[in-house]
Amino acid sequence: MTIPATVMKVLDEWHVPYSLTDDEEVFNLMQSNPPASYSSKVTNAIFLKDQHGKVQVVVPGNRILDLNRLEFVFGRHFTALSADELQRLKQRHGIDQFPALPQVTRMESMVDESLLKQEELFIVSGAEHEWLKIPMEDFRNLISSSHTGNYTARLPQDIHGNDEEADLKDIHAAIQQFTPIRIQQRLEETLDLPPLPETARKIIELRVDPNADTVTLAQAVELDPGMSAQVVSWARSPYYGVRGEISTVEDAVLRVLGFDLVINLALGLALGRTLSVPKEGPHGYAPFWQQAVVTAALCGEITRLIPAKERPSQGLAYLCGLLHNFGFLVLGHVFPPQFALINRHIEANPHINRFYIERHLLGMTREQVSSCLMQQWRMPEELVTALRHQHNSQYEGEHKEYARILYIATRALRRHGFGDGPYETPEPWLLEDLNLTAEAVDDVTASVMSKMDDLDELVSLLNKP
Repeated sequence: MTIPATVMKVLDEWHVPYSLTDDEEVFNLMQSNPPASYSSKVTNAIFLKDQHGKVQVVVPGNRILDLNRLEFVFGRHFTALSADELQRLKQRHGIDQFPALPQVTRMESMVDESLLKQEELFIVSGAEHEWLKIPMEDFRNLISSSHTGNYTARLPQDIHGNDEEADLKDIHAAIQQFTPIRIQQRLEETLDLPPLPETARKIIELRVDPNADTVTLAQAVELDPGMSAQVVSWARSPYYGVRGEISTVEDAVLRVLGFDLVINLALGLALGRTLSVPKEGPHGYAPFWQQAVVTAALCGEITRLIPAKERPSQGLAYLCGLLHNFGFLVLGHVFPPQFALINRHIEANPHINRFYIERHLLGMTREQVSSCLMQQWRMPEELVTALRHQHNSQYEGEHKEYARILYIATRALRRHGFGDGPYETPEPWLLEDLNLTAEAVDDVTASVMSKMDDLDELVSLLNKP
């Protein structure tokens, strides 16, 4: 392991005693400090900017950087640096990661005071997979010229409760807090969202009809010309590698996609078109439909890895992946001003799962609102459960397999640099419960990522008005 020269220079000039460790020790530390993946001893350097210039803020891994508090203390309206700006900064200083040592970049720095309660800190060395352990006394010397104060908020508790009534209370409380009185009553009834599309209603009827077949499914889809064209184009995609002409929905069902996948794909397409994708989202993350399509593809592939006797519906798993971030559309539709604030905080907190940020700022999460809406629309219970518990590895209720497939898929994608959250590894027992191995999941994830160009053709279909 080699510490970058710019970091080594700071350690030498300031006579900082340190020891080296690797990802495994830090990961074990995080796992022993629930919620998993966060620790008060792990530091994060976050880079912000405003009209006056750039600053760096050092925060612990178990707290949310609160931009509202920074604005109150310093009178400055900060936003996070873009991915390109961060990359240029890394290149300038010859580092792969940003160590929480203000002297490396020499920017104005703020340090959250909660860090100063620890005896030692874990700080990335600047190289991949390498960490420094530094005594607190020496860290205090390093930040002697930094601002120190209360710039963070605790992680909200009880994020993963499964009480539907409690979810509705949280949603209504957020609506009452953030929406004008004149539309509160309407929102409480419908969340101010369009009704279930007629095409979706017909497909739902087909899903529970024991006599439904390829012909009736094709007829239902063909009633919507736009959806019909999308399903046929989906089947023609190079991703499926089918030879010969696919000219009808029935061809798409019989020759390529199968009844189960088409009926769930059509349902996902119908619901996805009920709300427009917000123009403003967190910078640096995959666009909505790209994230939806890639996650859906991986959910389908992970399902195929499960032994046949225990395998859930591949089509339903695909649907869960396609709609896993539907709450993003809902938040953008119902809470436009707060949506912009949430996105600023997501950008400024790459070390924190964004559902903590939504809970902190709104009092609810997109998983709560999307699952409640799906329940209202009488969507499949498997979908409702998967959306609500996709980040809850401890969920043990009915249809848990769909929530777990989604949990594993999103984290596998993050480890390959795709997604909207910190690096996380699913608990081994979670994989064992589905008869999966980490190696098999990683291999199939790499395979899906290698077909990104083909998947982007599918994404382009969904981005068409």
